[in-house]
Amino acid sequence: MKRRNKNRIVAGLIATTLAMSLGAIQSPAFAATDLLGELAALNPGVSTNELQSAVRIEAEKTGQSEMEVMAVALQEARVSAAAASGNAVRSSGGNTTVILGDGAFPGDVFISPASTLFIEHGHTGIYYTTKMIVEAPGPDKVSRSMYTATFSVGVGTVKQYVNVSYADGDKAGTHAYVNLRNKPYNNNFAMNKNITASSMNCSQLVWAAYMYTLNVDLDSNGGLGVYPYDIKNSPRTVTYQTL
Repeated sequence: MKRRNKNRIVAGLIATTLAMSLGAIQSPAFAATDLLGELAALNPGVSTNELQSAVRIEAEKTGQSEMEVMAVALQEARVSAAAASGNAVRSSGGNTTVILGDGAFPGDVFISPASTLFIEHGHTGIYYTTKMIVEAPGPDKVSRSMYTATFSVGVGTVKQYVNVSYADGDKAGTHAYVNLRNKPYNNNFAMNKNITASSMNCSQLVWAAYMYTLNVDLDSNGGLGVYPYDIKNSPRTVTYQTL
């Protein structure tokens, strides 16, 4: 996606969320607290203090106001939760999980319906080989590799290839296996686009594997954070199987 298109998306996110949030709230201090509280609720496990610090750093880096940064991050979190909710597993007594199984190529990705502390954002991982994936499984766990023959995912999971060469996909998968395992979990999806971070969440790990090795950005909307369904909706990913 060209940078000017990303800038239009970000500008639209700012305008939409500020209009929604500030139009109904008169006090700027209260508005900021309200935005930060909802953002924390949509990123379970992250404290408002941690988010405030991340917002301040992002504002200093981009030259935007802290309110603008919060507005963009919150709107993106809302969109992600809505997209994930639309793909959530709905069961009437049947199985809600299936075995992931093999991928077609190293560097393929999967996106699965999943929730963290009742907030649905989905889950994703990258294939190191066709029979092994690398993932960041969740809070209080470290990123790891898992064999696909015993790895359970939600019904509705998609497998995707990334529109790169076989060799480049292999590079991304290998980078994830060699460099991105055994990292503590990062609860902050809202501002997680750091390719060399000491902690990683699931979509950050997949995104970082491609950004670090190939400078391929799998974030479909160019926001401050990358969520699992941002990767699913990327123009660089193509679904070849739905479980």
